[in-house]
Amino acid sequence: PGHGGTQNGGAGSFGVPEKGLVLPIALRAAELLRAQGATVVLTRTADVTLGLYDRGQQAEAARADLLVSIHANALPDGRDPRGIRGPEVYFTHPQAQGVAGAILAALRARLPELGAGRGLMPGADLALTRPSTQPSLLVETAYLTDPGNLRALSSPDGRERFAQAIAGGIAAYYAAQAR
Repeated sequence: PGHGGTQNGGAGSFGVPEKGLVLPIALRAAELLRAQGATVVLTRTADVTLGLYDRGQQAEAARADLLVSIHANALPDGRDPRGIRGPEVYFTHPQAQGVAGAILAALRARLPELGAGRGLMPGADLALTRPSTQPSLLVETAYLTDPGNLRALSSPDGRERFAQAIAGGIAAYYAAQAR
């Protein structure tokens, strides 16, 4: 889960910080993946602050096969939010494209009401996606600045569907690799 502790992340019109919306999604996605036999290491399971590079270092120390950071997007103040909505998946290195695409497809299938979003965002110059030995990506689930996207992020049903999509996309990617 992205952000945490003193790092609130974005906030939508309800004033709910991003860190509190993405934590339950990440916890549930981890539970779903573990039920399928995956070993999942979360960088945080509570509202704690982590340094920008701590997440990648934890993944390296755990010898992770994949690093996924879960977020909710927001536009800066002064930008017109109308029509800007839906999921985006950022990655730097080409080896992350397959799993990024699988997660994006699952998000679009499980939550079509979000809108298509900008989709895959290759070549991202983000601290979390750059320096890693495993495929690393950042999932922007939806926009806090879009009322419909925010409703999905704020509802228990929406958060469950986000978790199912993320876990399902990861599982589908690995199942395809095993074939």
